[in-house]
Amino acid sequence: MDHAKRLFRKAALDKMASPERLDEMMVVTAPAGWWALGALGLILLSAVLWSIFGSIATKVHGNGLLIRGDAVLDVSLGSSGRLEEILVTPGDVVQGGQVLARVSQADLVLRIDNTRDELQTLMEQTEKQSLSTGRILAQLQGQRRELEEKAEVQESMLERGLVTKGTLLTTRAQLASVAQSIAEQQAQRSARSNRLDEVQRELGELENQLAGTAEVLSPYRGRVLELMVDPGNLVAPGMRLLTLEAMEGPIDAIVYIPAGEGKKVKPGMAVRISPSTVKREEYGFILGEVKKTSEYPVTPEGMARVLRNEQLVGSLTGETAPIEVVTTLFPDASTTSGFRWSSSEGPPHEVFTGTICEASVIVEEKRPISYVLPIFKEALGVS
Repeated sequence: MDHAKRLFRKAALDKMASPERLDEMMVVTAPAGWWALGALGLILLSAVLWSIFGSIATKVHGNGLLIRGDAVLDVSLGSSGRLEEILVTPGDVVQGGQVLARVSQADLVLRIDNTRDELQTLMEQTEKQSLSTGRILAQLQGQRRELEEKAEVQESMLERGLVTKGTLLTTRAQLASVAQSIAEQQAQRSARSNRLDEVQRELGELENQLAGTAEVLSPYRGRVLELMVDPGNLVAPGMRLLTLEAMEGPIDAIVYIPAGEGKKVKPGMAVRISPSTVKREEYGFILGEVKKTSEYPVTPEGMARVLRNEQLVGSLTGETAPIEVVTTLFPDASTTSGFRWSSSEGPPHEVFTGTICEASVIVEEKRPISYVLPIFKEALGVS
């Protein structure tokens, strides 16, 4: 017996001695199993509640630009010439009427010099001719008075038969000739005076034109974005000198979405804007809403009118004409950027206009269960 005890463990011997184990309670499920079952039930309950009360958003995506105002503003040149100097650089804030650049007007200056010479010559000629005309007119007017008196006497003598009618007619012909000569002299004097006035007026216009084109003035108040011409280049009327951004008004995002999806976008829909200068996974995105959309797809020419940048238009257009969506960005004075972000504070730096951005517009939100019910109805044959 002692030998058997040494060969078998005590637990095994006890089990053989009492194989029924009627004195112990049977364990149906372990506590760990109950915990796992409870966790599974909680997950299933959460999934059911989320499918009923939660929502799944349908989004459309596009790319765009942060911009202040409806469009980038152009400053164009008003005349041809050589660009002597540009007085501003990108980033400068300019005021309306401020001088932006100077253009040399060699041809215009030459015209002004020639016109001044013509005016001087004309004034000298007019002065000399006026003296001569004055003397001639004085003589002619004296002759006219004498002939008028002579004709008057001859008329009296003709009534008494002292002179013939031919004599009177001769005097009257001489009087008419003198009167015509007086009229011609007066017309010549008037023509010279008119020509003098015309040249003076032309000179004034040329000088005003020189003053208006030699200095290029800013028609707007704004911030310089880009210079389009270098000093020393020959320029022509209508050529763009630089682009400006308006200083007044909030910053919006102009987004271009493919036409097929863009037609789903309506004013008031929620928008999420991700500037290219901000890490979305770290700081989130700017919150906003759709302000307006274009009724028809926009052309590259229409986009260029807004963006003033053909390369940017090409990168945003894609293969099809997009829908233009103007979005309002929600402001928040408590953040560094001044916008409301999906994160608490957003990035620790400002977000500037001219920044390329990605945008997603929430066009629809549905309960998750609405996607499941059609499957069950189809399986059960319920219409």
